[in-house]
Amino acid sequence: MTLLASCADGGIFAPPDPQVTRQHIDRGISLISVRDFKTAKAELLKANPFKTGDQRALMALAIAADMEGDFQTSDKAYELLLAQSTDQATLFNNMGYSYMLRGDLLKANSYLAEAERRAPKNDTIRNNRKMLKQVSPL
Repeated sequence: MTLLASCADGGIFAPPDPQVTRQHIDRGISLISVRDFKTAKAELLKANPFKTGDQRALMALAIAADMEGDFQTSDKAYELLLAQSTDQATLFNNMGYSYMLRGDLLKANSYLAEAERRAPKNDTIRNNRKMLKQVSPL
């Protein structure tokens, strides 16, 4: 019993430090802004967003994973975000962009159309729809 108590006091069973978790997320987002997606993804994974469900970390991880071509990871993050995100327009926009990267233009169009329906004045969403239409007039 003493062994378990000593582990719980800062050993392997200690909960993650919220400050350290925030630092990983902030660093990951900063790395995305300078297009270092591989390092950003690694940094964001240190925050364990699949376990914590942190929306900011999940969205950043999905973006970094998409840009690395790791669609399995981005899909997993998007799936969790669909269940909990309050910013559905941004989420659908990012999912649409993800499908553009994959070359699945029908799915991309579907997600981007839904994003635009939810936020018709959002310039980022409108630009992504415009870009998609230039690639493939659906």
